[in-house]
Amino acid sequence: MKYQFLVFDVDNTITESCSEITDEMAGILNKLREEIVFISGTHAFELKRMVSSKLNRKHHLLANVGTHYLLVYPDKEEEIYYETLDEEEKKEIILSLKKLKEEYKLLPLTSEEDQIQDGGSQITFSILGRNAPREMKESYDKDKEKRKKFVIFLGKIPGNEKYEFGIGGTTSIDITKKGNDKGTSLEKFMENHHLLRDELLFFGDQLSPGGNDYSVIKTGIKCIEVKNPEETMRILEKLQ
Repeated sequence: MKYQFLVFDVDNTITESCSEITDEMAGILNKLREEIVFISGTHAFELKRMVSSKLNRKHHLLANVGTHYLLVYPDKEEEIYYETLDEEEKKEIILSLKKLKEEYKLLPLTSEEDQIQDGGSQITFSILGRNAPREMKESYDKDKEKRKKFVIFLGKIPGNEKYEFGIGGTTSIDITKKGNDKGTSLEKFMENHHLLRDELLFFGDQLSPGGNDYSVIKTGIKCIEVKNPEETMRILEKLQ
């Protein structure tokens, strides 16, 4: 069956962490016949900088693990829905992150504001700081073992059973309400567009258990695991 929608994780799938997509990647994405969707733990304003600024075609942005949906055209954008955490939930999550920081002495290389980002529907904890040097971020937790330990710690804090803690990017932990993961968000996206799972193909680099792409597998959507943007480009060129 020919796919109608190609769905992409962002960091380390179509671009290096926190970076704009390359001109080469943009050229390939702009030429795809299928509709294209980008789902990420990254906030919408960052996704627009990293992805939308390089594209000249309609595309779908599912920011904050899919809880913030923007339909983007070359000359305009439409907000389809935006699910947010309330202020008490945000305070509870940030307090938990402060406990984690104290327990493991997690100081950012940049600033406190750059380490904990409020995305409305998601809190992102960038351990070294979102804008820390890329080389240091890439070498910090390649096997994800540090963040797996941190997620276990956060999950044991009383009251945190109502939140999801997902490993994303190179140094991040994404925190959303329980049930707000990429798999659930893509099921909502399919329902919104009256799609069958066989009409979507997903690309991601975190499809192993504990990764923030893993939840997509349960939807039945066909998934392709990639190691980096270069591998994604090679696969896309073969699909055309």
